[in-house]
Amino acid sequence: MIPSVACALCTSTSYRQVVDMGWRRILRCADCGLVRADPLPNPEEKLRSETYDYESDVACPEVQELFKNYHRDYVEDPIIRRMRDHLVDLEAAVGGPGTLLDVGAATGIFMHLARERGWQPTGVELCAERAAEASKEFDLSILTGSFTELSFDGRSFDAISMLDVLEHTTDPLAMARRAHALLRPGGALFIAVPNQQCLLTVLVNAYARLGGPAAATKLLPRLYVPIHLHYFTPHTLTRLATTAGFRLARLRHAPVYLGRYQMPLWMKLPLKTILGVGAALRMNARIEIVATKV
Repeated sequence: MIPSVACALCTSTSYRQVVDMGWRRILRCADCGLVRADPLPNPEEKLRSETYDYESDVACPEVQELFKNYHRDYVEDPIIRRMRDHLVDLEAAVGGPGTLLDVGAATGIFMHLARERGWQPTGVELCAERAAEASKEFDLSILTGSFTELSFDGRSFDAISMLDVLEHTTDPLAMARRAHALLRPGGALFIAVPNQQCLLTVLVNAYARLGGPAAATKLLPRLYVPIHLHYFTPHTLTRLATTAGFRLARLRHAPVYLGRYQMPLWMKLPLKTILGVGAALRMNARIEIVATKV
């Protein structure tokens, strides 16, 4: 039975099933195309997953090695350089470094890089333990709690960043609207999310629908990890930003760096090939936008 929960983007209650994983399904809104998990967690379940799932090898094994580099003595690599590129994009949009609110601060590395460039960063993090660790590691100001519910005492910001955040949220439009309210006129929002139109995603979905061996037990759980709740395409991400009141300044297709992901060579080589072909077809693994408040 398809649920009657309204789509977070267009409020439609008409869905088509993408894949059925047994313990949850992935659905696409029949009207706007936004993809989401079903069922969505309640606030308590959401907090628990954000607190513990990143520490669980079962929930998200590939990222364990990746996060080990997000500390004061980080090693320069493509992910760090990409973060600096994000800051350059924001500086171009708002005229240089200013006040930055990083939503989903996690380890604090993006805020640290921003401060090195002259930004005055503040962070928001749902997980109190993670916020405390990041604050201690980088001497940062990080608020703990839900971004849509926190009070900022009348403050406004020149820029807001959401790196790999919106896919974790139960209401991404509410997140974008809250960002719009907190930005100064002319301020900029940067969003980076996985691309649901990535060639790898398209192939795995097709393989699963054909009943391919190991699809339900091996491939789908890695593609649709428990902490991801919404899945975006260039079209739906653009619509999200404009519906929230932003003007789209830039949309970019971006690669994913596999260098620090823990996976065997037999898995990494074909994955790298598929992602490379996808990049050539503009079906990259990630999409990024810069949107300005008008």
